[in-house]
Amino acid sequence: MDSHPYDSPFTGAAAYYDRFRAPYAPEALEYAFAAFGDGEDARALDLGCGPGTLAIPLSRRFAEVVAVDADGGMIAEAKRLAKARGRRNIRWLRRRAEDVSSDLGAFRLATLGQSFHWMDRDRVLSRLAKAIEDGGGLAFINPGRRRPQESWEDIAGEIVSRYLGARGRHPGMNVEPKHEPALLRSTHFCRFTTCEFASVVERDIPSIVGCLYSTSGAAKPLFGDSAPAFEADLKAALLRLRPSGRFEERLETEVLLAPRVSG
Repeated sequence: MDSHPYDSPFTGAAAYYDRFRAPYAPEALEYAFAAFGDGEDARALDLGCGPGTLAIPLSRRFAEVVAVDADGGMIAEAKRLAKARGRRNIRWLRRRAEDVSSDLGAFRLATLGQSFHWMDRDRVLSRLAKAIEDGGGLAFINPGRRRPQESWEDIAGEIVSRYLGARGRHPGMNVEPKHEPALLRSTHFCRFTTCEFASVVERDIPSIVGCLYSTSGAAKPLFGDSAPAFEADLKAALLRLRPSGRFEERLETEVLLAPRVSG
């Protein structure tokens, strides 16, 4: 494993990510994984793998998965989860996506789940043009653009801001909010399509707290000694909003497929 000391906006978030992030719609994963053909001889690359959200299910469909993330905590949690789930065909690398090189070999599919906005997009696409084999391509998996605001999101954002101040776009994010401009600039991945898949997630208050702690803008270490007070204030506000403490989210998972274009 690479062991370079990367700064990460997700310090302290890994333990919450797998348990509390809203899952992708299962149909979306099936669609993405099968897009370019999987099988016994196919290899997949997962960039910005986090705690293995895509890499672990990918490992059930591909002969080998190489999973890359710059955050050491995420890699450690991913290894733990993969071991617990009996997945042994995943190679975990602590490495920036921009540093992916030919030493990793060729891949049928590269997946990026809510991670491309943290990258130098043009550089990553240039690297991927050399890594993706003929007939292969990229699958970007993200929350759908048209999903309504989650029922608890506004009030939670107000409480977070009360403790941490206004939370703008993280300075580590790419300056372009959307993926498409970089893809259109790319010679090899400019012909892309999108599809969305609906799902429903039910949450209670501990699940909402955990979801917030899984994000870069509200990771638990940011609250320091104020974390218990934050949780109490958030709980009280959510119970005023919904006395049952139960919330339903109607979500959409967007899959953007970009086949590799030769030439």
